[in-house]
Amino acid sequence: MNKILTICLFEIKRTFKKKSSIVLMLGMPLLFTFLFGSIFGKDTDMSFRIALVDQEQSEFSRGIVQKLVLDEMISYELVESVNADELLANKEVLGIMTLKKGIAQKLLDSEQPISFQPSSNMATAPLVKQQVNQTMQAVEIYVAASQVGGSYFNKSWESVYKGLNQNEGMIQTWTEQRTIGGTSKNPIMGISYSSAGFSIMFVMIMMLSMTGTLIEARQDGIWSRLFTTPVTRFQVMLGYFLSFFTVGWIQFFLLIALSSAMFGVDWGSPVALLLLITSLLLCVVGLGMAIASFVKTVEQQNAIGTLVIISTCMLGGVYWPISMVPDIMQKIANFVPQTWAMEAFTTLISENGSFTDIIMPLSVLVGFAIIFLSIGLSRMKYV
Repeated sequence: MNKILTICLFEIKRTFKKKSSIVLMLGMPLLFTFLFGSIFGKDTDMSFRIALVDQEQSEFSRGIVQKLVLDEMISYELVESVNADELLANKEVLGIMTLKKGIAQKLLDSEQPISFQPSSNMATAPLVKQQVNQTMQAVEIYVAASQVGGSYFNKSWESVYKGLNQNEGMIQTWTEQRTIGGTSKNPIMGISYSSAGFSIMFVMIMMLSMTGTLIEARQDGIWSRLFTTPVTRFQVMLGYFLSFFTVGWIQFFLLIALSSAMFGVDWGSPVALLLLITSLLLCVVGLGMAIASFVKTVEQQNAIGTLVIISTCMLGGVYWPISMVPDIMQKIANFVPQTWAMEAFTTLISENGSFTDIIMPLSVLVGFAIIFLSIGLSRMKYV
């Protein structure tokens, strides 16, 4: 046991002696959390300014307009069609959203009731479309429910729809109560979301850097000399593992403490959080070892590992809510661990969830860890 602890303490001291490690562990995550959290936060002035044209001008369309303007990410300006074209030409808005005539019938016929004309250089047009689609899906559900209700009560669906809208507050309250006990998730935005996302990303980058020491030890002949002493491979690997986990836990808990103190983030149940972080670290260390087993130098591992981490973080919803991306990307995202980690953090932060609420994400993360560790350990070269 002393040999394992000696190796572990040596690697931990070596890590914390580097000033760059402190910047990577704490400085960068907090800076990115503040910057991205401000962009997507509720108090920000940054939003997508869109001209909104209501061609129908009915009570039904005005109800949809009221739902659209509640979106905190998009700032709508209700204007006439001619004025909308002028605003877009003068680059005063990023696009034109048009509610077509006959919205209700189009919804009943499963046709697109809204058109969106983005400016030529609007790279974020898919995000705006996704936000609007979510609102329209909610309206479509109300319309479908009104049709069913109308057939039961022998009323027109329009009158039932009106009644549903008038009691919307009661329906939302019921929905929130069901969500707490169910499986659906309330989205979180701003600092809380960024804190969880960037903690995951920078812990992954830090663990990638640490697992690179396995390649250094092999290249520098440290292991060759080490194995001439009375120490086994199991003791050496356990010492390294323990150092990786210790640094990962320290980084995570410092980020949690600092984000709570600086930004007021409530991370939820401590027990569930501990299990989630442990599962995630197992997965991340396994990924680092798997990458290290396929490359020959630390430089190769850093280049390939960084590419893998950045791309999977984008896919897994670390930078922005995954609901903003197209459906096909959401399905692909199920195959990266960050998606499940963000789902678990969202449950703990926004829904005050417990261990039982995140069993599924934890199981998937452990599954990823088993696969990555199996690959890494089976291909590891000690000399």
